[in-house]
Amino acid sequence: DLLAFVYIPIIGKELEVFRETIWNSHRVRCQKDAQVPKGIPKHLYAFPEQYESEQCGFSVSKEALDEVANLSEVMSVGDDYLTHAVREECESIIPAINDVKPNDAATAYLFLKSHYKEPSASLSGVGEST
Repeated sequence: DLLAFVYIPIIGKELEVFRETIWNSHRVRCQKDAQVPKGIPKHLYAFPEQYESEQCGFSVSKEALDEVANLSEVMSVGDDYLTHAVREECESIIPAINDVKPNDAATAYLFLKSHYKEPSASLSGVGEST
């Protein structure tokens, strides 16, 4: 749980930065026998006609999204990957976890681990904090 508390927000931010600044902005080179155009993914998507392509995206209705969410039960899972008791204890030790920089993550984890007091089993649910 402690590793998740420290690293999941950091990994999420780093993936978002990578997606925005590198992946969708890099140039796709021409490849032999490839059926896809070369260029920058963001530009390819925004201006398909400049690449002898067409816009194939389509809108999805809220009703369709609701139906899929209902069938998959994805909305019943919840947003948090930590129990309330564990999150509360972690936030009492490191209240601004989203401000921790990637280079400081190991130090933050060790600090959290050394100050963490295990919530009682009745409050935290199943599992150990590592």
